[in-house]
Formats: sequence, C-alpha cells, structure tokens
Amino acid sequence: MNNSIIDILKIAWPVLALQLIVQLIAIIDIARKKKTRNLTPAIWIVIIILGEILGPIVYFIVGRVEEE
Repeated sequence: MNNSIIDILKIAWPVLALQLIVQLIAIIDIARKKKTRNLTPAIWIVIIILGEILGPIVYFIVGRVEEE
C-alpha cells in the first residue's frame, strides 16, 4: 500500500509544483500591473487560486493586459 502512495506522489509532485509556480507568476503579474482586462484584479486572483492550473492559463490568455 505504501508503495502505491509513493508512486502516486512521484507523479503528482511535479504537477503540483508547476501549478504553484504558474499561480504565483500570474498573481505577481497582476500585482505589478495593477490592471486587467474584463474583470477586476481581485476576481482574477480568486479565479487563479481556485482554478488550479487552468485559472492562470485563462488569465494569461484572456485577462492579461499587454504592455503599453
């Protein structure tokens, strides 16, 4: 039983680490720019946190303001 848990963790930890990194990058981007498209920055942060890996991806595609 312990071996199956360890095998799952070997696969899951890189995905979880990637998710955390992408979420942090998106939140830092919002904090630096202080401006987003379509929704307020606070709503985007909630989407990023609750959306797991998909939330930050949606933010970068739909909500991110390009450099002016």
